[in-house]
Amino acid sequence: MGATESKLAFRKGVFRLFEERNIRASDEYWSQFWLLPESAEDVFSLVGAQDIRRVRDHAKENLETLINKVIDRLFRIIEAPDFPSQNSTLQLLNCIRILTRLIPFIFESEEMADWEEKFFWTPQTKKVKKNPKAETGGETQNSLQEQNEAANENLAKESSQESQTQDTSDIEQIETIPPLGERLLSTIIDLLFLAGFTLPSNLANDSSRIIYVNWETGVGSTLPIGSSKENDSNKTETLRLLLAFISKSMYMSGATYMGKENKWIKYLVLKTERKVVLALLCSLLNTAVKYNPAGWGVPYNHVVFADSREMLVTLCLQVLLVLLDYRAPSNRVTNDFTRQQRVSSVDTVRSEKDSIPLSPVTPSSINNMAPNEVTRVDNIPQDSTPAADATPTVTSPAPSTQKGYLPSHVDNAFRYYTSKLHRPQDFQFLMDGIYRILSNPMQASNTYLPGSTKQIQCHQEMMMLCWKFLEINKRFRNYLLDTDRVLDLLIILLYYAIENKQDPAQLGLVRMCAFILQTLSGDRDFGVKLNKVFENHGSLPGNVRIHAFHGTYADYMISSIYALIATTRGMLHSLYPAYILTITNVSPYLKNLSVVSSTKLVHLFSQFSSPGFLLSEEGNHRLVEHMLEAFNNIIQYQFADNPHLIYAILRSPKCFENLSEFTLARGLAEIKKKEKRKKQVRIATTEKTSEQPEAKNSQEESSQPLMSDSESNLSTQKDEDHDKPELAQISSNANSQTDLTDQDSEPLSEKARGKLPEGVSVARRRSNESNNIITPFAVGKSGFVPTEDWVSSWHSHLPLGTILILLGELIPKIENICISQSINSEQPVLEFLRKATMVGILPPPQPILIRKFQWSEASVVWFSSLLWGQIYLASSNYLGVFNGTQVKLFFVKPSTKEGRLKNALGSAVGGVQGVIDRLSTTNANANANANANANTNTNTNTNTNINTTATTPSS
Repeated sequence: MGATESKLAFRKGVFRLFEERNIRASDEYWSQFWLLPESAEDVFSLVGAQDIRRVRDHAKENLETLINKVIDRLFRIIEAPDFPSQNSTLQLLNCIRILTRLIPFIFESEEMADWEEKFFWTPQTKKVKKNPKAETGGETQNSLQEQNEAANENLAKESSQESQTQDTSDIEQIETIPPLGERLLSTIIDLLFLAGFTLPSNLANDSSRIIYVNWETGVGSTLPIGSSKENDSNKTETLRLLLAFISKSMYMSGATYMGKENKWIKYLVLKTERKVVLALLCSLLNTAVKYNPAGWGVPYNHVVFADSREMLVTLCLQVLLVLLDYRAPSNRVTNDFTRQQRVSSVDTVRSEKDSIPLSPVTPSSINNMAPNEVTRVDNIPQDSTPAADATPTVTSPAPSTQKGYLPSHVDNAFRYYTSKLHRPQDFQFLMDGIYRILSNPMQASNTYLPGSTKQIQCHQEMMMLCWKFLEINKRFRNYLLDTDRVLDLLIILLYYAIENKQDPAQLGLVRMCAFILQTLSGDRDFGVKLNKVFENHGSLPGNVRIHAFHGTYADYMISSIYALIATTRGMLHSLYPAYILTITNVSPYLKNLSVVSSTKLVHLFSQFSSPGFLLSEEGNHRLVEHMLEAFNNIIQYQFADNPHLIYAILRSPKCFENLSEFTLARGLAEIKKKEKRKKQVRIATTEKTSEQPEAKNSQEESSQPLMSDSESNLSTQKDEDHDKPELAQISSNANSQTDLTDQDSEPLSEKARGKLPEGVSVARRRSNESNNIITPFAVGKSGFVPTEDWVSSWHSHLPLGTILILLGELIPKIENICISQSINSEQPVLEFLRKATMVGILPPPQPILIRKFQWSEASVVWFSSLLWGQIYLASSNYLGVFNGTQVKLFFVKPSTKEGRLKNALGSAVGGVQGVIDRLSTTNANANANANANANTNTNTNTNTNINTTATTPSS
């Protein structure tokens, strides 16, 4: 549409849609929609959002006619014998563009739900005349039926008597046609494998132009078929259309998401033919994973040459993720990971012959295909038996296309076949591609030539795909754990978390990294792998590199988790359980922890066990429990191999003792003292800061030490800081260990007291504690008010016995060594700890408890909102398929600043605070943070508290 006149004519035609009612279907007016536009930009710029809404709300019959005409034209173009030609290809693309533009505005309107059901999903019928005597058995193709009818008509002209006899033998039958939605989706899938459009023309054969062949080599295929820029461009537009049709989920609220069915996705994952599923799965996967943003590796090549393939790769990832993410409403909380864990070892270690192979369709085998192998899904036998879940009036596909070829418990063919991948070379291919994409931002920022390496934007989708593979395919997880590739993934996860920890737009990515890390920590082999020395640390970008680092992957992980907690001022508070559980899960296998990581672990524990943090949220005490469990695991299973951690614990006995004596009154009193000190400091500096904004409420400041005052304590310990207390501190700490009568305390149980060595006493609370009663008050921002019953419910269950016994046993011995030998170095102490034995002194080792990431309703909704939010954001960068539509899965806050779209939407899909609080609670097997307030607006229409806030460009 190069001429201004033609654009003006098309624009006037759009006005006619809502200005004139009941335009006849036979009017030539409709042809302009596939004849005039010359590009996707023409369609999206000349057909405005308000235009579509006016047609939808005030001239629905015209909208229905337009969609019917466009779909009919699309069908006819594909079936035309002269396709492809330059004119027909442009018309086909325009039909795709018009549908892509219209469909999201149908989904956004609740009033259109009934119309959508009737128009797209109601089976259609037509009357046909059949002569049973003329049929030879089996099923006759439609073309043969038409030939027979024509022959009967000719015969009727020759003899009226014979015609009357023939008419009496004809039987008028009603033939059921699949719903328009099913036929449309099948056609869109066919477009992705249409020779001359999305595939090279030379793949077409005499029987069909629709060839289900893998687009790229990789999984399921080793023979390339070739492609062109035109093919890739047509794939991009077709995938965008498919994504628009399956975007119905974006227009469901969080409260109804778990109960509503998306029929568009359901058809694709349940009723698509097996060979089509395999071809589409492998094509999308190989295209995405094989992409190399570096190209030939020439610096600044992306500045000179445009790369249109990134858009295709992004759409492949998005469509694949939507298909893999689908679960039936009744099965959306089922955790495939835990389900596989319950399977016996005999079942989990299967031979390759038990796996269903992904048989590739190669060009050499195309000509050998049977006719039914290239038959479209809707060309089905008339006498086939309906599927169990099909509508009774719809003629179901042949047996090979039904859900019957899947096990009864499977509700997604794409997930099923993804779980069946088993070849090591496939996993190597996948991991190479995943790492190539995920490491791109890290490499782009770590170069001597700034901007010389192209930085792609589809890394978040690739991270989601990696998580899906870890969830769905246990063999893929085992491959990563059997090799060192899991360590590569660990560094990638920590890089993205640290790089984006302060960016509200990327909080969703940071959360995802935390949950993937917790997922990996559930395997013993991962914990063992962490003991490997991290030799390539120096090649990391400066922002994630630790100065003078010499240690293992475990040391790097612990230091990184410490940095994520200590330097974010509470922004990642909802992720603390995931981080701490990751450390706890791998703690039984950790060896040779460095001085720095050991010190940071103990310092983190001291902050978590402080009264201000313990009393601020109902579930914060579980973080302390999990850290104590991690210490106990190391003490009981890896004592001799972790002298630095044992030494760090021995240097900090007071935090453990204070916790053992903790009471509500004592904790509140300490918080009051802290507030008083802060108030005095503020008064002293009032004159200098009188014009500055008023300081935050003291209760809020003291509620979360990791966010405010203790931030300075945590952050001042630089990664390179190796300073440690003098050995003399051990002696002073030991004295405080044996003389605790100056502090109010709650006694240990009699059983725990009996295990303490002689000389170690724990004082009971003084009788005058009742004279200093402090009325409980809300310590944290959530308004939670701690009570004595609440403290009693968890304090008595803290696993402190092992550490208290350790302190009582080793501190006097180390003190004697320091005094008798006048030691000025820590090496003799460390050597003593390496040789020391606690056998017979410590209680029996506790069972190893692994807390893996568990999918819940909240986490399912969160991941879907994160995925669709990313799709929304990516589409806004080009054409804006969903811009201006009223999405419900997350909030879209209008704004006049287009530049704020990324930040606001990132906060939306990443800042699902209410959901994440409950998600973290689920993983910790507790109900912590139940009363936490979200930092963003709350969607009152959702029971899942999805607090997503996005911004769209102004129209």
